[in-house]
Amino acid sequence: MCAITTVEITQSNFMIPAMSRLKQNGWEVTLVCNMSPEFMMRYQDEFNLINIPFHRGISIPDLLIMPFRLARLFKKEKFDIVQYATPNASLYASLGSKFAGVRHRVYCQWGIRYVGSRGIMRSVLRLLEKLTCANSTAIRPASKKNMEFAIADGLYKADKARVIGDGGSVGIDLAQFDLNKKNILREQVYAEYPQLKDKTVFAFVGRLNVDKGIFELLDAFAKLQNKYSRIALLLIGNFDGDLPIRLHGIRNNPDIIITGWIEDVPKYISAADVMVLPSYREGFSMVIQQAMAMAIPVITTDIPGPSEVIENGISGLLVQPKSTESLFDAMNWTISHSKQCQMMGASGRLRCETLFSRDRMLGLTLLDREDILKSGPVDKK
Repeated sequence: MCAITTVEITQSNFMIPAMSRLKQNGWEVTLVCNMSPEFMMRYQDEFNLINIPFHRGISIPDLLIMPFRLARLFKKEKFDIVQYATPNASLYASLGSKFAGVRHRVYCQWGIRYVGSRGIMRSVLRLLEKLTCANSTAIRPASKKNMEFAIADGLYKADKARVIGDGGSVGIDLAQFDLNKKNILREQVYAEYPQLKDKTVFAFVGRLNVDKGIFELLDAFAKLQNKYSRIALLLIGNFDGDLPIRLHGIRNNPDIIITGWIEDVPKYISAADVMVLPSYREGFSMVIQQAMAMAIPVITTDIPGPSEVIENGISGLLVQPKSTESLFDAMNWTISHSKQCQMMGASGRLRCETLFSRDRMLGLTLLDREDILKSGPVDKK
């Protein structure tokens, strides 16, 4: 097995747990991505590592060079399966593995990038997505609705795709997201950010960018501040690129805290009363699953992926994408319905244990890859 992503953080969070399970079951695994020395030192004794400097974003030089570079690698190593995720690496690997005659070419379609674009850029990104799909023999979408959208939009035939379990990628490590430690972790966050204590805390985890609905979230929170005094917004993530100056002005709001990028997600989300993810597009959303694991109710958008992770009115609330009013109404409701929110959090935890535990997802992924290895390739568009 060769597992390819553009950057190492995707390998760490989404590929390596499954690759470790495969390795435990007798598979030889090679990882390919843009690797730091720290990443290579961490995994050099567990996997074969190949550092290839992929670039994020559209890169014409990479598009002209990388498929052929990867084709040479695949011919040399003679992999049984090449698996890939993230847009750039997937495009290059699908082409390279096709050129090299790799029998099984598996595309982990954990997001569809062009959905959030318009005009010419949408057309270009859709063409690249379709090219990746056409050169893959098996596609594993993040969710049923994402798969249905892709099939309806002509990206691939239905017999090429299958969703693992009830959706997602590697599931949630419930030992790491230990509900029994929630109160202790929350107090640790209060010690770091005392302004959160005794307030209703809304949390957001992810890149602070337009596609994640950050503008709608900030506008809805500003409206809530006109109505309530004891609320706070905890933004766990970094600004993504050059955003309008008004977004940077939130640093002057004492009730908005920006942690920057952190590794200890269980600790910081433990301070949240409600998780808010108003994305325009998502594959499935690891963040929502993480919140459910810590019994935190979720407000998210009614789009493929997030709408399949939670059950509306049971483990969270669905709002309309790109709608400040819809988001405000849901956030406002949670403030005045704390008992119902606690019940939603408990329901979310149970749903996460049942459907999205890491052990279940890794077991299903192992079975799927074994099935692929036994089957003949499906070379259809």
